[in-house]
Amino acid sequence: MTPSRSASNADGSCIWKIDLGLQPACTESLLVSHKDHHHLRRNFWMHCLEGGFYMAGLAFISLETALPSFVRNLGGSGGLVALLPVLLPAAFSIPGLFVAPLVERMHRLKPFVVIFGTLQRLPYLFAALLMFAMPDAGRILLFIVVLTPVTSGLIGGVGVNAWMEMVTRMIPEHLRASGWAIRYVIQGVAGIGAGFAIHAILGAYPPNDARGYAWLHLICFMCLMGSAAAQMLMKEAPDPHPHRPPPPAYGDYLKSLPHLLRAEPRLLRFIAARFTGLGYLMLVARLSIHALDSTHRPDEDKGLLLIASMVGALLGNIFAGHRGNRSGGRAIMLFARFLCLALCVALPFVHSFPGFLAAFFVLGFGLFVDRVGDLTFSAELCPVERRPTYLAILAFCQAIALVAGAFLSGLAFQFTQSFNAVVILCGIFAGASLLILRTIPEVRGRGRHQGHLPPVAGENQPMV
Repeated sequence: MTPSRSASNADGSCIWKIDLGLQPACTESLLVSHKDHHHLRRNFWMHCLEGGFYMAGLAFISLETALPSFVRNLGGSGGLVALLPVLLPAAFSIPGLFVAPLVERMHRLKPFVVIFGTLQRLPYLFAALLMFAMPDAGRILLFIVVLTPVTSGLIGGVGVNAWMEMVTRMIPEHLRASGWAIRYVIQGVAGIGAGFAIHAILGAYPPNDARGYAWLHLICFMCLMGSAAAQMLMKEAPDPHPHRPPPPAYGDYLKSLPHLLRAEPRLLRFIAARFTGLGYLMLVARLSIHALDSTHRPDEDKGLLLIASMVGALLGNIFAGHRGNRSGGRAIMLFARFLCLALCVALPFVHSFPGFLAAFFVLGFGLFVDRVGDLTFSAELCPVERRPTYLAILAFCQAIALVAGAFLSGLAFQFTQSFNAVVILCGIFAGASLLILRTIPEVRGRGRHQGHLPPVAGENQPMV
């Protein structure tokens, strides 16, 4: 990373053009003072490590692959199994809408982010300790397994908008897709190791013994604390708007939300595209159970499915980071939704375990390409003046969509007792999302002309 002298301030102090070397061409030059040179580099890599360790930790408990069959073994209903992959991102998305006015008036965000970021990680430690203490508790364990991601998400959701705004000030536009992709690449590499760990740890215990899952939750917590350490090393950027108006009355704020949303028709279409783009998440929980049941494989082979998914995710993130920096988020979202439609067409003809490994590879590739595209495109659609509030509205609508999508997939399976019915529903959703996305124009490169500055958005969960 080499600074080159390019201009001078009015007071004669130097301005330096920073080339991070992560993209050969960028849409706009990044001009920062020489004293911020080191902070920019450190913030970018701490941002990558913070997200990478966080999502690597969640890979060890794998709400999409490992936990659904455990919940079923504990007596969880089909609807609860379908909800499991979306519990964390849905819970994360709810509180932000109610704290957005506070975040918009904050000058310093890091203390708020660190406090709630630390609290949101603790439920995984408590869950591990309770599972060690009560490995045969049955229904109590079911309650613990389901409540842990919900509690973590609700606590983390209080601070997620402040985290999004903080990171927005740190990462320049031309590096955002790379930043998200690197975070997911770290998760992919760690997820491959997590797959082997899940296969080994669960194979050492009976299917209904919670001690194996206790170890997985404990490893998850250790990774999450590594993520928190990286977050603490970030250097908060100065507030670009130090003079902020006083906050409106809370009632007036709530009444203004529908008007804000109606004022941005593209965001309304994007919300519809997000809802219909849930095919991957509607599919994933039932797919792992269907793969093991139809091939009569042991429970620990969930680890092999996770490895296939993480290899796909790793390659998908490399692809998304490369293409997203150049083409924007919309183009790679369209590709991911088309891949989901193709997967739904192929799944009814898959009956062997190698075939399901290939399906999980495609699912991991497409899901993470979609996530990088969504994070990039949603951020670039939001007007900068009310960025935290618009992102909170999008997240709140996403929470409703996640629960609704999971409910519909669970309902489809409950009424038909057929995995193919779920696949058909997911295919219909993927096709609809493609049509809706095509109506939303790409906004990259138009920020200065349309009053939009592409910020960084947060994971839906985490999003997971």
